[in-house]
Amino acid sequence: MANRYKFTSKLSGFIRIDEDGGKYNNRTFCFTIPPADLQKIEADRAELISWIKSKDSKRMAEGVPAWNEDGIVKYNYGAGDGSRKPRPEPVIVDSNGDPVSKDVLKSVREGTKVNIIIQQTPYAMGTFNTSLRVIGVQIVELITVGGAADSGGLSVEEVATMFGSVEGFKASEPAVRDARPALEPDDSYDF
Repeated sequence: MANRYKFTSKLSGFIRIDEDGGKYNNRTFCFTIPPADLQKIEADRAELISWIKSKDSKRMAEGVPAWNEDGIVKYNYGAGDGSRKPRPEPVIVDSNGDPVSKDVLKSVREGTKVNIIIQQTPYAMGTFNTSLRVIGVQIVELITVGGAADSGGLSVEEVATMFGSVEGFKASEPAVRDARPALEPDDSYDF
């Protein structure tokens, strides 16, 4: 039993999606689940936990959700450091549904607008809880500097079909612009 959701968000926090690395040998990014979608996901979570409890007679506590009270999710995936099993990488495509190159993935920064497909599944290991898995990411508006990842249960073609084509970032026609707010000169210095 699993539920899938598709919504638009912006990437935030530390972003490393081009290759595994760092202390934990993984990849990571953050995103926020929009309030309307969060309500649906939380209601589904309660249903999924009830369902898994009905299948398992153990007495366990209920775990915390994969998101905080504001709907922010910190998503990690990749080979890992060996302390857990590897998590498959999501399929990452541009607005045409074409895979994004590793060079482009290396340059993705906070504020990049994306469509995301996530899947929520229940589990009963130590606690009754649900897990979130990002299945696909479609970059709609790239903020600054790019690579392709494809794995998991869906192929590049299947994820591209689910997203469809939208107006926005195209790997074949990059049009990167400075999206930072313009700084106004500060005349308030008093020497």
